[in-house]
Amino acid sequence: MAELTVTLERKGEIQHIHTGSGLLGDMSINYTDVPENKRDGVAKQLLATSALHCFCSSFGKALETRGAKYNKIAGSATVQTGVDEKKRVRITGVTLDVTVYMDEDYEFIFERVEKIMQQGCFVTASLETAFPVTTRCTMNPDG
Repeated sequence: MAELTVTLERKGEIQHIHTGSGLLGDMSINYTDVPENKRDGVAKQLLATSALHCFCSSFGKALETRGAKYNKIAGSATVQTGVDEKKRVRITGVTLDVTVYMDEDYEFIFERVEKIMQQGCFVTASLETAFPVTTRCTMNPDG
């Protein structure tokens, strides 16, 4: 089984996340000048980013593998939250809205890949074991 380790170091109001990746690099989160009531949501943003990145990358690779060319893939991820029976805030779902900008000549490939992607990517399929992940994919020939 494969493993990946990410480390975090917090010193006061600054967190350093070391990804160990030359591509992604390290990240810093600096709360120093951020009011207390504006600090929430970082973990949700990182989760949404991970799901959206994985899904869009997988979608693009699946299109390329089948010979389709696209101009760009754009999307958004929305994280829904709620409370559990103990009144703790929990993630209750993620919705991905993805648009592929490509020529209509590849519509049949888009439709085939879109059906495959309903099964999710590495990250979204894993998240599905905890909460629903909804994906809405569209093709736009004007990109």
